Amino acid sequence: MKKLEKIIVAVILLLSILSMGIMMISKPNNQDGIIVIQVDNKVVKKVALNYSSEVKTYEFSFNGNIASIESKNGSVRLLEMSDELCPNHICSDTGWINQSYQSIVCLPNQIIITIEGGEADKENKGQIDIVI
Repeated sequence: MKKLEKIIVAVILLLSILSMGIMMISKPNNQDGIIVIQVDNKVVKKVALNYSSEVKTYEFSFNGNIASIESKNGSVRLLEMSDELCPNHICSDTGWINQSYQSIVCLPNQIIITIEGGEADKENKGQIDIVI
């Protein structure tokens, strides 16, 4: 490689790194995500996604019972229910979700928990190309 080619490659590399740094710094801190809780395909509760490190707990009712979710750091999870309500605990074992394409589903109780809006939607726009 000639000296001129090395200089051109170095300049292009430097510009690439610089532009990535500028994009990271200028990224807006938009924290407007919403936790959507559905039971039997009906929205029963919408709450703002908690972006602080402090855990916030929210309760919702379904079929005469009460369940709880926790939210912190832009994530949400469903807390474990009794064995009578949810025998396999797959929904609570899902753990924390923080992206709009993730969901927590409890089939025995027909509960679906998703995240809408906020950074999760904006960052993943165009990344999912097919849903089967």
